[in-house]
Amino acid sequence: MSFWTAFKQKLRSIIPVSRTYMDNKLRELEKENKRQGKILQELQKNTQSLLDLKQYIDQEFERRDDWGKRAAEIRHLAGDRPVWVIKCPAPEGEVKVRWGDYAYAVALKRYLDRMDIFTIIDMKEDWNCEENADVVLVLRGCHFYRPDRRNEKCVYVMWNISHPEMVTPEEYQLYDIVCVASLHYAEKLKKELTVPVVPLLQCTDTELFYPVEETEDSRNSDYIFIGNSRGVARRCVMWGAEDKLPLKIWGSGWKAMLGPNKTMVQELFIENSQIPALYRTSKATLNDHWKDMLDHQFVNNRIFDALACGLPVISDYCEELKDIFPDAVLYYSNKEEFDQCVKELDNNYGEIKAKVAAQWPLIKEKYSFEVRARELVEIVGEYGKTTL
Repeated sequence: MSFWTAFKQKLRSIIPVSRTYMDNKLRELEKENKRQGKILQELQKNTQSLLDLKQYIDQEFERRDDWGKRAAEIRHLAGDRPVWVIKCPAPEGEVKVRWGDYAYAVALKRYLDRMDIFTIIDMKEDWNCEENADVVLVLRGCHFYRPDRRNEKCVYVMWNISHPEMVTPEEYQLYDIVCVASLHYAEKLKKELTVPVVPLLQCTDTELFYPVEETEDSRNSDYIFIGNSRGVARRCVMWGAEDKLPLKIWGSGWKAMLGPNKTMVQELFIENSQIPALYRTSKATLNDHWKDMLDHQFVNNRIFDALACGLPVISDYCEELKDIFPDAVLYYSNKEEFDQCVKELDNNYGEIKAKVAAQWPLIKEKYSFEVRARELVEIVGEYGKTTL
């Protein structure tokens, strides 16, 4: 017998009122009890929220206290070396490894360090700390950064690597130098801006992404795709699933979208350090671009990573990409062309693989982070306020 049933029987035995009246009162009491329970739950949630807010505020005060000391500490550690700060849009903590921008910043830092530059990576939370830098390099993706002109000797460089539609002419003008990951768009901006505009395409880390000697058993028949759905039915993935390709996917937001093909999703995330081995053992990767990147001819770095590992790529058509790799990438603009790319890969895989392998010298020469680090130093030396 439940508590309420026993409680009702006890009340009926001692209170001289009708059964209907008593049942109504008990129902009201139950409702009030539930309401009070919900209020208590909300109070507990609010209390936890307040505790979380207090912890956040305490952390931010500590962060800003650290900002005041950081410039002097960095200058002491840097000695005579120039100080470069890379503003990375990824958040701090463990989640940062899920951002391609973080891997991008880490690779660039490694090569700048080797050029005797004292390099720091600031996560998004530390973007307002200038560290009295000689150069601030902003990896402009989906977050806005305003140069802090209190540091008059600092050279502020934007490297617009993605989301060009989010960047206004007024924002570009805030910088001393603008680097753009598109030859096509750089030429357009040169006509519109008064600040120096330099084309600087995306690239790959050739110490992580590189070819290895293959054996008969080293490569399987899997097509792969690495990337989140972004809440959009990305065409190449949906077509691959529709065609029942042996497709394996790493990324979030796909299971609900793919329905019965959700088994294609392997994991929601794969670490950057694990991608090369996957590239070296797969048949091909599917690729596409954000619409604004495609419109403005921004070539994403997945292309360079995959080709560096000897992996064939089926990609949406991009004129600038076609100029760089006219024969090594299979291009589609619609479903019919996508199917033709798959057919071509099946029928002439050895020939396509040979064309991909032939791109390694070009990638090392023009599309590596080592090359980009040297180019950035040269660009700052040419267009900056001081020669570093």
